[in-house]
Amino acid sequence: MLGKYFKNRYEKLSVKKKQKIAAVPKNALIELTNACNHACVFCFNPEMKRKTKGLDFKIFEDFIKNSIKEGLEEVGLYSTGEPFMTKNLEKYVKKAKELGAKRVYITSNGALASIDKVIKCIDAGLDSIKFSINAGSRETYKIIHGYDDFDKVIKNLSDIYNYKLKNNINFKIFGSFVITNITLEEKDMFIKNYGNFFEDIFFQKARNQGGRTLDKRNTITSNIKSKEIKDSSKKLKPCGMLWDRLHLTAEGYLTACCEDYENDLVYKKFNNKEKVFDQFNNAKIQNLRKMHLNSKLDGTICKGCLLNKKFDYKKISKIEVKNNKINLRKANSLKERIEKAKSFKKIINERAS
Repeated sequence: MLGKYFKNRYEKLSVKKKQKIAAVPKNALIELTNACNHACVFCFNPEMKRKTKGLDFKIFEDFIKNSIKEGLEEVGLYSTGEPFMTKNLEKYVKKAKELGAKRVYITSNGALASIDKVIKCIDAGLDSIKFSINAGSRETYKIIHGYDDFDKVIKNLSDIYNYKLKNNINFKIFGSFVITNITLEEKDMFIKNYGNFFEDIFFQKARNQGGRTLDKRNTITSNIKSKEIKDSSKKLKPCGMLWDRLHLTAEGYLTACCEDYENDLVYKKFNNKEKVFDQFNNAKIQNLRKMHLNSKLDGTICKGCLLNKKFDYKKISKIEVKNNKINLRKANSLKERIEKAKSFKKIINERAS
């Protein structure tokens, strides 16, 4: 039976009293790489122009060491990319645990999470893994993820689950499922077929990711009911990411958001010589918090995210961003799958009528 893990965790880590100055969070998400082996239709990663990169191990070590000294307890080894594309992932897990992290966890699409690789991470101290499986069937999985890896992922999941039971280890397996128009009816089927593998599953509607994916909304993301669209004249609820978590990018930047694909919300280059508290409360991030608290987000990518609309915005820092050319294979695949999704959605509607 699925639990209330994600709800309880949110309540535990969420900062209730939000002010311009914030304490060092107990949780951090670290982008070991922004590269990904999949090209999900609801995700901006396939269209990202930022150069793919892996995080320098020394920066990782310094960040963990300094942050734990100032109150960090939990470390998530993922953000905009796939963590299992990082060579010797277990090395990062082990170092985080050696430095005092109480919990180290990973979210993965699961295609590269073979039992051998996961065992190495478990032996290094990994506490949990969350499988991001965003469809309930092989047919829809290929449309959503862009790769025919559904059976492979389920096998990896099953192998890890059976290894956990056989060895009676304290290791948690979670799931997440981003709901889209073409998978809306698969939620119950997914729970029925695969729910027994998980401690809990987090279901959420596809997000607009800073307004970047709005163009796909009508064909890919679940239609948002009018009552759920926030009115720009009303006071917006501040985004908890500015208070609840530290976010370290693959370049070694501190950013305000876990979905910062193009480093639009970078407020500082992590500096090993400065206190984490001071970096987490520099002028740029304080100003962004103030804008959130006052519901005045003009010129930021946050406005598009919270209002579910597209607005012009500027980066909050002038940083050098090395660009990649868009992967044409993935980009073309994306267009083809969006067209396929339109047809698939039409079939679903016809079945329902």
